[in-house]
Amino acid sequence: MEIDPRKLPDMPELMIAGPGELHEEDLEIMGRQVIAHYGDFWIKFHEQTIDQLARILGCKDLPYLIPGSGTACLDAAVGNLFEAGQRVVVAQTGFFGTRLNQIAHAHRLEVIEVDVEPGAPIDPTRIFEAAQKADGVLTVHVETATGVRHPIEEIAGAASDAGAVYVVDGIASVGGEHLRLDESGIDAVVTGTQKGLEAPPGYGILALGPGGRARLDARESRPAAFYLDLKVWDQYRDDWGDWHPHPVTMPSNLTLALGSSLGRILEAGLETWIDRRHQLATRCREGLAALGLEPIPQAGYESNLVVALWADDPAGIQKHLLEQGIMISGGLDPTMGKAIRVGLMGRTATDAMVDRVIAGVKEALSA
Repeated sequence: MEIDPRKLPDMPELMIAGPGELHEEDLEIMGRQVIAHYGDFWIKFHEQTIDQLARILGCKDLPYLIPGSGTACLDAAVGNLFEAGQRVVVAQTGFFGTRLNQIAHAHRLEVIEVDVEPGAPIDPTRIFEAAQKADGVLTVHVETATGVRHPIEEIAGAASDAGAVYVVDGIASVGGEHLRLDESGIDAVVTGTQKGLEAPPGYGILALGPGGRARLDARESRPAAFYLDLKVWDQYRDDWGDWHPHPVTMPSNLTLALGSSLGRILEAGLETWIDRRHQLATRCREGLAALGLEPIPQAGYESNLVVALWADDPAGIQKHLLEQGIMISGGLDPTMGKAIRVGLMGRTATDAMVDRVIAGVKEALSA
């Protein structure tokens, strides 16, 4: 059957582990006519958006806003900060820890794996020990598969003490967790627009701390890339900054919606925004735990954007919620077929929607 995108059926409300649904004002912006990705208005708006991202990420070095996904910027981070033959430590935290391992191997790096028990935080001491003979450390901040928030500031200290460059996958954390890049000593952070920043998918974001910038400048040769070579992006910023400060056509409507969402977060105040999301995650987690579901993360390491709990019949719970017009996520390795995950992102990240999810799960468990 051919699907007409102009006549979509009613779709479930998203409470998945990303992307989140757009707020109404951002959705309206997405429907505007396309604007040019160069010229006076664009330059001012693009600069404003980059500045907003820097404020949220806590970095002085201007972030890179690159069309693609968070994974594209993970590829860029690894490809620009390390060179073939170097050695990196990768924490095996789950599905997205495996993704970091795959990216490292694609760039012909030698990988030292540090296993992490599902639900447990990464142990910074083990990272320090493994990094003694390594050039870098790669970890997630929030492992989307388990809903665990890992102690990145302590890991940054361990990596620094070992003389290793530390790259953080913050795709499921930025906008929902405390992360101050320059203050933490992290060398690079990657995120995307579609989760904690509550904007449409389509952009990856890469920010460098002082150590990351120093490493980029010190590499012996340029990466075998054009699109994801950060020096190409630097060149356009420097040489074309007053007209076209990027080497590619930018998705202007996505940028407008992103700017709208970033403005909302900053207007509320970043600390207040994160605290509200923490309270909502606690409400969701405690409500589901009261039904007999066990949270996956160890106490004190629960994430704010993804609430993950073990479940005997996750597919049955998902099916029941879909019948009520709500979509949640099942598990990913190592929780595949064993867990449910509730995303708290975007328009549906509200007390009312969390209460609907809890009520629906209660019905599913008693059916």
